[in-house]
Amino acid sequence: MNQLTAKIGLVAIIIALWAESVELSFVVALAVLLLHFNGRMSKGLSQIVLLILAMMAVGSLGIFTRQAGVYGFVKDLVYFLRPLTVMLATYYAVQKLRSKADFYNLIVLVGFGFALLHLLDIGIGLLRYRPNLQKFRELFGKLNHVEMVALFLVACIRDLPIKKTRFTLFYKIAVAALIFSFLLYFSRTMIVVLLLMIMAYYGYLKLNAKGVVMGLALLGFGAGFAFFLSQYEPEEQKNQTVLTGFLAKVKNSYTETFEPIKFDTYLKDRRSLWPRWRAYEASLVLNEVDQERKWLQGKGFGSTVDAGFELRLNGEMIQHLPTVHNGVAYVYMKTGVLGLLLYFTIFIVLYLYNYLNPKDQAHKSYNGVLVAAGFYM
Repeated sequence: MNQLTAKIGLVAIIIALWAESVELSFVVALAVLLLHFNGRMSKGLSQIVLLILAMMAVGSLGIFTRQAGVYGFVKDLVYFLRPLTVMLATYYAVQKLRSKADFYNLIVLVGFGFALLHLLDIGIGLLRYRPNLQKFRELFGKLNHVEMVALFLVACIRDLPIKKTRFTLFYKIAVAALIFSFLLYFSRTMIVVLLLMIMAYYGYLKLNAKGVVMGLALLGFGAGFAFFLSQYEPEEQKNQTVLTGFLAKVKNSYTETFEPIKFDTYLKDRRSLWPRWRAYEASLVLNEVDQERKWLQGKGFGSTVDAGFELRLNGEMIQHLPTVHNGVAYVYMKTGVLGLLLYFTIFIVLYLYNYLNPKDQAHKSYNGVLVAAGFYM
C-alpha cells in the first residue's frame, strides 16, 4: 500500500509541476509531504533545507516595509517555500519505494505520455493552421520540464526499468516521440539546460582535466556558433518560418536577457521593447534596489518593480510587477546580495555531491542526478 500511495503522490507532484501553477504544485507537494513525512533527513538535505529557510528569513524582512501587502507577502513566501516542499515531499515519498529507479521510471512514463499528446496536438493543429514560430509556440506549448527531465533520464540512467521491457519496439517509438516533441517546443532554455544536466551527470563540469577539456570544447563550439549568428540576418518578422524564427530568437538571446536597456515609457509604440523585455525587467530591478539602497537584503517578500506603464498580463492590466523572468534578478529583488549568496551556496552543496566516492553504481548514479538537478535549478 505504501508503494502505491507513494507512486500516486509522485505522479501527482509531476503533473502539478507540469501545470506551472505555483499554488497547485505547493498544495499537492504539501499533501504528499504530510502523508509520508517521518522526521529523518540526510545531512546533505538538511544543509539545503537550512539554506532555503535562511533565504526565506531574509525575504521575510519585507513584512516590515510599507510596500508589502499581506497577499503579496504570502504569495512570495509560497513561491520560495514551494521548491523546499516539493523537494521534501519527493524525498520522503521516494524513501517508500523499493528502488530510486522506480521514481525515474515514473518520470519517463509521464514524459512519454506528454510527448505523445504534444505530437498529436501538433498533428491535428497543423491541419488547420500554418503558424510562424511565435504562433506555433502559443498554440502547442512553449516548454515542458517533465519531457526534458524524462529525456535526461533516458540518456543517462542505464538501469532504468523501462529499458528492460520486452516491448522494445514500442519503447523505441516512445523515445523517438519524446525527442521530436522536445525539439518541437523550440525552447532555447530547455536545450541548454538538458545539455548542462547531461554534462553534469557524466562529470564533465567537474574542476578536473576532463572538465577543462570539455570547457575548451564548449568554448570553441560557442565561438563558432556565435560567429554564425553574427553573420546570420533573420528575415522580417512577417516572413519568418518556424526555423528562421527560432534562429532569430537564439541570435537575440544575449541582448534579450542581459544587455542593459533604456526605454521611453511615454512611447505608445512599444514593439521594440518586447523582444528585450527580460533585460528591461532586470534593469528595472537593479535600478530600484539601487535607489532604495537595499543591496544587502533586497526589497523583501511582497515587493514589486514599477514597469513604468500598464501592460496586460494574464488577462488584467498591471504596472507594478511582483515577479520578473530573470531568476537571478528575482532573487536579488526579494532577498538582495544575502539571498544570492545563499542561492549559489545551494548549487555548490549539490555540486560537491559529485565528489563523493560511493561504494556502488546505484549511489554513483544517484549523486550524478543530484548534480544535474543543481544545474537544472
